[in-house]
Amino acid sequence: MATDHRVLVLIGAGSAVFTRGLLADLIGADDLGGWEIRLVDIDPVALTVATRLAEAMVAARGVEQSIRVTSSTNRAAMLPGADFVVTCVGVGGRPAWQLDHEIVQRHGIYQPVGDSIMPGGISRLLRTTPVLVDIARDIAELSPDAFFFNYSNPMTANVQAIHQETGLEVVGLCHGVHHIQRELAQLIDAPFENTSTLYAGINHLTFIYDFRLNGEDAWPLVRERVRRELAEAPNPADIGNIFYDNPTAWHNPFAWELFERYGAFAAAGDRHVVEFFPERFANGDYYGKKLGVDAFSLPEILEWGENRYQSMRRQAVGEEPLDQTIFERSGGEQEQLIAIIRSITHDARGMFSCNVINNGLVPGLPDAAAVEIPGVATARGIRPISVPDLGAPLTAVLDRRLSSVAIAVEAALTGDRGLVVEAMIADGAITDSAAAAALADDLIAGQAHHLPRFA
Repeated sequence: MATDHRVLVLIGAGSAVFTRGLLADLIGADDLGGWEIRLVDIDPVALTVATRLAEAMVAARGVEQSIRVTSSTNRAAMLPGADFVVTCVGVGGRPAWQLDHEIVQRHGIYQPVGDSIMPGGISRLLRTTPVLVDIARDIAELSPDAFFFNYSNPMTANVQAIHQETGLEVVGLCHGVHHIQRELAQLIDAPFENTSTLYAGINHLTFIYDFRLNGEDAWPLVRERVRRELAEAPNPADIGNIFYDNPTAWHNPFAWELFERYGAFAAAGDRHVVEFFPERFANGDYYGKKLGVDAFSLPEILEWGENRYQSMRRQAVGEEPLDQTIFERSGGEQEQLIAIIRSITHDARGMFSCNVINNGLVPGLPDAAAVEIPGVATARGIRPISVPDLGAPLTAVLDRRLSSVAIAVEAALTGDRGLVVEAMIADGAITDSAAAAALADDLIAGQAHHLPRFA
């Protein structure tokens, strides 16, 4: 393989949506030079789909010389020589996610997502975090100098556990803050490029406390529109709607309530933020709807994801022509990754939202915790910046939400059922110890296939 091609290893490539977006963006990034993209997944069927789709995309654009695609189910064979390693692993995929959703609902807990926190998030942590730690150990041994980015949820726990167990400087990426900044710009009819933010938090609960347009405080413009819209009766279709093009205040009424109290907007909007305040949404009641059912319906998201995957599968095997619109700027999860690679390559010092180990960057939060803050992408990697001005009330909210993470990580890595119960109680969505134990047992039994440490 020619040395002028940099190597990017994508682990979890069977997540074809991410793979497709990454390839589309790389194909369009002429300034980044040649690439060898190594796709890795333990599911040979999903890996074949992702590989054939990637090869079809490369052929469609005639860039076989600059972008080469290889694939394997053996990550150890693919890691040596990597310049960048990206993990987007979802252990158990959509079926495991669906099962978490069904089990927690049977226990009277309603989650619209279940990928970060509350019992569904803890269940995902139990099956995902140990796998990511194992992957990280291989990276530490086989490609220790690679830039390492993780997209797998639960982000906070995964970044924390990887660093704790391997010492690697993994950077967690999520487009939530970027996405919300775009929505805030839309609310005041401003070009996204003319806006800027400061923020701090933990993934899916990151508080944007400074929002500017052309350097001037833009919160008064936001506040005026939001107050006007919330004073009017909502369109029921806006409440709990996941898919929309033009944001209104009624798409995120709870986040705007927090904004009125704290002067900061919580990314990534209500669908994620409500899960960090379970005491406010007992029985899943959310502005006249039910969380995860008709408000931010999880089955709807899973069906949407499955339909997208099947369409990609048909294109990969030639049953349908390749969708040429995929080469247009995607704006997907991988969008920030390409910009970061560009900033590292050219030492452009661009700033991005990053999940990194705190180490005093956000005063008042545990040093070992993973926080989501601005980071500068340099030729030597991500350099996070300190955020000293978040304020005591929001720091206290975040500190409380971090309380269960370390317990749940230890539970996942040791297979300790008792610690799972303690993590559930510390999390706060369930307060009765007997109820927490019953739910923990059901989740462990339901996901036993993915939980070898609990066997």
